[in-house]
Amino acid sequence: MTSPGPFSTVALATTIFAVVALGTTACLADSIFNTEGMGEDLIPVQGPTQALAGAVAAYPDPLAASIINPSAAARAQSLILTGGFVHTRTSTDNLGTTVETVGSSFPSVAAIIPLGKFALLAGLYVEKQGRVSFAETDTLKSSEGTEGGTIYDASFVRETSVYSVPLFVSTEVARRLLLSAGIVFSFFDLREETALDFRASEFIDTDDVADTQAMGEGFAAAFLVDLDRLSLGGLYRNGVGLDGSLDRTNSIIGLWSSEDVEISSHEALRFGLRVRPVSAFSIEADYDRTPWSRLTLDGHELSDRLIERWSVGIQYRGERLWRASKYPLSLGFSRQPADWRGGAKGVLDVGDVSREVYSVGLSIPLAQERAELDVALQIGSRKSEARPDLKDSFYGFSVSISAVEPWTKEMKH
Repeated sequence: MTSPGPFSTVALATTIFAVVALGTTACLADSIFNTEGMGEDLIPVQGPTQALAGAVAAYPDPLAASIINPSAAARAQSLILTGGFVHTRTSTDNLGTTVETVGSSFPSVAAIIPLGKFALLAGLYVEKQGRVSFAETDTLKSSEGTEGGTIYDASFVRETSVYSVPLFVSTEVARRLLLSAGIVFSFFDLREETALDFRASEFIDTDDVADTQAMGEGFAAAFLVDLDRLSLGGLYRNGVGLDGSLDRTNSIIGLWSSEDVEISSHEALRFGLRVRPVSAFSIEADYDRTPWSRLTLDGHELSDRLIERWSVGIQYRGERLWRASKYPLSLGFSRQPADWRGGAKGVLDVGDVSREVYSVGLSIPLAQERAELDVALQIGSRKSEARPDLKDSFYGFSVSISAVEPWTKEMKH
């Protein structure tokens, strides 16, 4: 690897981290299927992860190392700093009415530090995120049943997020087996706000807010076996209890309730198998059970869906189409149930809802291979076989940039 030029990669990486840190609170696009759910489970935006639809559990490249593939960090020989960005446009077809929303998110920033025979992986990941917003108008009716005028406008907003900070230590054994273990600190936030705007002056407008915040930590371990034509990877995260508080505020009477709560999360499992039938092609299939399905708040269900994602990714590094050996091309597909229970107040029951995503992406080396830009396009849908008139269609793009700084003895001193 060449020595750094006048524009240091560290300066580039510092800029990336500053921009991403300022945007971590941005929400994803709204979706009707989040109305009684806890949002979307996100795939980290690092390297070709998005382009491969998350099928990277057995992917040995450290530029794709993340909270779902920490073992790959053991292959790092340089300091790696990565930041990612996602933008999505969603079109919702709700009983013949189409509504479009847009949103952006910065799902991940990460750092990999090689320390001799070991590597340290740390970062900030948004693992689950969602926003719901809807409004309605109620009218006053006379005794004869005719409408006498508008009583109030009502609105409801829910915002959910789960942030995680991992600290993984990875090592490579005999150039074939990569092992990783560490602690994952998780932060859960759920905010619900209901507002009534009365049209008549004799009534007082009200604004009620319920804010749940909790944090905790859990153990995780992973492995990756990298053979010449075959790779196998896996990860386990234990279920944890997140301790926090539920605060309620009302605009009329002020803070009227604050109590301690515990949110329990599900254990997570992830497995991936990667094969390389010829040198130019690699194919991987992954199974991923998210830790944020079946959440409970003091024993009461916040979400009862078992979210299991299946992903398939194909990568081409040949020379027949173009210089794909330098600019790898990736394709991906993933399918999982949506975290959704049936619409507002459980009135609209459509059964199970599935989410499918197709993706394509390209990896581009920059700055004399001291950085890599990964771009991916996604198109997908959320739909129910029982209700074809209720569907989400979405498309978007993601951008990930990784800065690679040589980690020499002079730099360490």
